[in-house]
Amino acid sequence: MRRALLVVLAAVLVLIAAPLQPLAAAQDDGTQPWGTWIWQTWLGPEVSMPALLTLHQDGTVSVSDGVMFGGLPGSTSRMSPLHGVWERTGAKQIGGTSVWLIFDAPSGVLLAFGRSRTSLRLTQDGEALEGEMFLEMLPCNGPLGCPDPVDPTAQWLPYPNLPPSGFLAVSARRLHRVPAGPLVP
Repeated sequence: MRRALLVVLAAVLVLIAAPLQPLAAAQDDGTQPWGTWIWQTWLGPEVSMPALLTLHQDGTVSVSDGVMFGGLPGSTSRMSPLHGVWERTGAKQIGGTSVWLIFDAPSGVLLAFGRSRTSLRLTQDGEALEGEMFLEMLPCNGPLGCPDPVDPTAQWLPYPNLPPSGFLAVSARRLHRVPAGPLVP
């Protein structure tokens, strides 16, 4: 009787776990996305904005963006470093969400939170990323009153001056160690 119960229990566990196996295999194909990447946000065919992106193995993201300290010509805003999370969304695919603070450069006053949401594919045997990014902002009520950016009811707005779709093409190449020593032509 006891042995029959163990056999039935084992069969039930196999039936429960069987559908999960293909999902796990589809999401973890052996290609690891973590590391440091040289990122480009494409604003036009030959115009891109650079950033340094680090995908940490624990699922967090750190970014230094090319407009953090200087902004674009005519822009009076500055932004903090980006912090976020990423996760696998399929075979050779990841998605991420990052947030940052937006400041008025002349006064230093906090204006808003920024948020990016990305959908990326690993290409070139895991040495490159490509995909799209959607940018939003959450305006503050004043210098000392910003809405909670993780509140599901927060009123995020499209980021200004983007294409009507709100999506930007992005790509990245993995950074590799360069041996120490003089450069050889």
